Amino acid sequence: MLKTPIILDCDPGLDDAIAIFIALASSEFDVKGLVTVAGNQTLDKVTRNALQLVEVIGSDVPVVKGAALPLVREQVTAGYVHGESGLKTLVLPEPKRASQNNAIQFIYDTAVKLKGELVIVAVGPLTNIAHAILIHPDLKEHVKKIVIMGGGHHNGNITPAAEFNIFADPEAAKVVFESGIDLVMVGLDVTMADGLSKDEVLSLFTKHNDKTKIIEHILLDMVNSEGPGYKPWAYIHDAMALMVLLYDDLLSGRMCHVDIETKGDRTYGKTVVDYYDTHKLPKNAFVTFEVNRERFHQAIQERLRVYEQ
Repeated sequence: MLKTPIILDCDPGLDDAIAIFIALASSEFDVKGLVTVAGNQTLDKVTRNALQLVEVIGSDVPVVKGAALPLVREQVTAGYVHGESGLKTLVLPEPKRASQNNAIQFIYDTAVKLKGELVIVAVGPLTNIAHAILIHPDLKEHVKKIVIMGGGHHNGNITPAAEFNIFADPEAAKVVFESGIDLVMVGLDVTMADGLSKDEVLSLFTKHNDKTKIIEHILLDMVNSEGPGYKPWAYIHDAMALMVLLYDDLLSGRMCHVDIETKGDRTYGKTVVDYYDTHKLPKNAFVTFEVNRERFHQAIQERLRVYEQ
């Protein structure tokens, strides 16, 4: 089987952790590396989390430290969801190895080496990728696709207009959406349309080991973590974005023109999706609008239950 080479650009993060578990267990992927970016927590914390997670999974995939600050704006983090450490109440052993440095060069060098086959799955702020595009304008010739967990057509989750990953660095998002690289936008329209209830989390595994206990702990921490205005589910935003590469029938949508608002007082960080093609501008992203809920639950079970073995 021909594997898809991917880089997972992440800010672990509870839902990032589930995406990492799925990515490293999926035979369809050749994971070239995890690159980290400040977002859900500060860079040192999310990099530590990435190292801890790959070690408990038993992988030797490189972890490469990326951007500590947004391109322009002041830093925001999501400790109100992911806790002080970024992994809420989960405590893992200290990592035995260190991260590599210079995620920007790692992205570019990997893309060039793979001659246009690399897929980047970006589930945090888009700072690393924006830097790589600005420093290496030819990057677009070497990347096959970028799948982005971010944005949304109807609503935001950190402001009424903006989703967190885009709001954390809108200027970087604007660089990426204007890059000419093939983009898939997996936003809140689909990632908040379904999730796992507490009962579903508790019934996910039929037997337990060290890895399944960690996964269950993370998912239980995610239930109700978004706040009182949301359904009491574990919303697995980042894993849903990753799984669009594994299941053709998971998400549906269409090509649209997407711009990023970087000036509005109330709309800063909004992904402006031209749903009705009113401006007749080039369609720069495949935007997902609906999730196949039955397929989603099947996929989560299929991808996480492999850790029972």
